[in-house]
Amino acid sequence: MKINLLSFLFFVIYYPLFGQQIDVEFSRNGLYLFKELGMGSSKIIDYNLTDDGELYVLYESDINRKLIRLHKNGQKDITFNFTSAILSNEGTTPVAMSATKDGTVVVLSNLWNGFSWMIHINEFFENGALNQEFGRRGIYTKSILDNTDDNFGKYLYTSSNDEIVVVAKINDFSVSVTDEKIAILKLSREGRTLSSDLYANSCFQLNSSAMQDDYLLLAYSETARNETNYATYLAGLDSERMESQNVHCLSTDGNYETIDQIVLTKSAVYISQLKINAEALYLIRKYDLNGNLDGTFRDTGEIDSDADLYDSNFIVGEQGEIFVVSKSLNDNSEILVKKLNSDGTIDETFGVNGIASIVFRYPIIELSKIQIDRKNKLYIAGDMAIEGNSYGFITRIKTDVLLLKKEKLDKFIRNLFVKRQ
Repeated sequence: MKINLLSFLFFVIYYPLFGQQIDVEFSRNGLYLFKELGMGSSKIIDYNLTDDGELYVLYESDINRKLIRLHKNGQKDITFNFTSAILSNEGTTPVAMSATKDGTVVVLSNLWNGFSWMIHINEFFENGALNQEFGRRGIYTKSILDNTDDNFGKYLYTSSNDEIVVVAKINDFSVSVTDEKIAILKLSREGRTLSSDLYANSCFQLNSSAMQDDYLLLAYSETARNETNYATYLAGLDSERMESQNVHCLSTDGNYETIDQIVLTKSAVYISQLKINAEALYLIRKYDLNGNLDGTFRDTGEIDSDADLYDSNFIVGEQGEIFVVSKSLNDNSEILVKKLNSDGTIDETFGVNGIASIVFRYPIIELSKIQIDRKNKLYIAGDMAIEGNSYGFITRIKTDVLLLKKEKLDKFIRNLFVKRQ
């Protein structure tokens, strides 16, 4: 009887920590690791989660760049046969991808032509084959201003108007080595240029971007000449007027650093900022689509003191709940997840005081992109260290259960077996 009781206690205590955190039904025990025979290292460049629950992943393995598709259960789709070496060409640096509703995949790269950097775009069919009709023989290249300035594509979107939108920064080193220009390029799904123009002539930094339907948001920082302080702006543009100046523009609170990330939903805009000269403050703000601050949203910015604020990301669920995912500073194999209610308050029922801990077998080097599906399951991508090498990974996390923080669990177990006086 005692053995059965201990077994039951072990199951009840440890199941929330291991069984309920990582979704073991995804891939292999909840983790898709980009580590194959003969592979010395790997890194995820970008990935997309479709409405059907499939994943398209663009990754780099040693010197080769590849595209794969994963089923809902995290298993590799063998019908997606990507064999093109076009992304692995010398001088080509893939930076982003976008999976369209019809199953094709558009990939944005930066191309060195021997004199300057240019925008380089390819499209791949649902079976993984290169679309030879896109652009010129399967390749679209462009210098946005039709000159010798360096073009660096940063963000790629496929709009509801069946157009491809690229947000890029342009450097003219004959003028300045620090100032960047923001440019917006639109092209048709056939790979034909629709518009190509500057949005901002002189910016200190392009911070973040988001697009939904035909509405594009940009966050950028700029400074006046001979001044050290700079302001951060959030600007919204209708896709039909992307060549004009901003429709909505607001300056963020001066006590916070530049915008770290933008998340755009059907009814609201969320931004995250880091507190200047302060620890454990990762503030999220909510605006309506006209740029008005939502005063009822009350995030305090507090987060676990072990969280690496500079390796954090957030996502918004279907009901407006927010998950902030951070790499832990205390344990290099640990990821921390903070949950906010739709009004910005901490969900005290989640984890310990609103923060859950997820511990992996191998150390996490860095986190990259996170996405969420309609069942509020989190997809977290990053790099982890295994036997001295770095490999990309994607894991799926359940969020509809209570999670126990490891140190709290250990303390509970110790106290459980302390002999009472």
